[in-house]
Order: sequence, then C-alpha cells, then structure tokens
Amino acid sequence: MPFTSIISIASGGTPRTSESSFWNGSIPFFTPKDVGFPFALNTEKYITNEGLNNCNSKLYPTNTTFITARGTVGKLSLAAIPMAMNQSCFALISEKINPTLIYMYAIKAVDSLKKKSNGAVFDAITIKDFETERVNKLSDEEIKSLSSVIEPIYNQIRLNTIENNRLSDLRDSLLPKLMSGDLGV
Repeated sequence: MPFTSIISIASGGTPRTSESSFWNGSIPFFTPKDVGFPFALNTEKYITNEGLNNCNSKLYPTNTTFITARGTVGKLSLAAIPMAMNQSCFALISEKINPTLIYMYAIKAVDSLKKKSNGAVFDAITIKDFETERVNKLSDEEIKSLSSVIEPIYNQIRLNTIENNRLSDLRDSLLPKLMSGDLGV
C-alpha cells in the first residue's frame, strides 16, 4: 500500500532570522544538524512562541519522526520532547498507527527514498517521493503485538537519553567548580 495512505508528511519552516523576538526561546528547533539516534533531544537553535506562530512549522509532539529532506537526505530522528522543525525536514505523523511504528516504516523506506533524491544544487526528497513509496500493511493484531514489544523499549531509550543529557549538564556545571576548588568533595 502507499506510504502516504497511513502516514502523513508535514513540512516545517523557519521564522525570520532577522526578528530577534522569534529566537533564543525555549522551543527546540530541529534542523538536519540536530539528528540524534534514535532520539533528538537538544537542538542548536531554539525559538520563542512568537517565532513558532510566525513560521510554517507547528510544535510536533514527542516521538514524532523527523526525516532530513535536503542536502543530507534520509537521516531519521524521533523527537525526545516536543519540537518545531525547519523546511529541510519532514515530520511523519499518523492518526492510524502509533509513532514508534511510523519510525519503523521510515527506517524501511529510507534506502529507497535516498535513491529517489535529486536536485540541481543538492539532493532532496519531496512529498511526491513518499507518495510513490510502498509499505506492507500490518494487521491490527500484528500492530498490537509489535507495539507491545517495541514501545516500552523505545520509551526507555527516550528516558535514558533525557537522563544522560541531564547528567551531562550536571557534570559540566560541577566539574569546573570542583577543579577550581570552589566546591569540595
């Protein structure tokens, strides 16, 4: 069946970079530079609510699959937390299947999508490329069975990613104080 019969492809957009009130907020702004495996948690740039309201991206929920669509084509990440994204990526979403299965379908489709990519300046994939992609339809029983196995695993990976980030931040704030003697053991 066609990929787009079960998975919708959403686009992103960048708020005007010249408008300072759109930037340095608290909303992670996913770009191809921010690809993490399998989860993206930190992004290089952050936008404000005003920036989100003035761009073509929406705030995508946790576990949304992002795929890079321009330049470095076909890199996948799951959003570890809600994020917006730029126009060099697509968000893969569905009301029919759960987010972890979307990621699995995307992993299966990536090699084929990369082969379809083309462009005058740099490789790119388009929504039309997804429309010609085919996936195997799983029965409701297969979806339920697969989801019961992979969802807890991916949820634990997401939680571990968040905890690793928290511990890294803690280390980075404490180590200089320990080294300078400002903080004793």
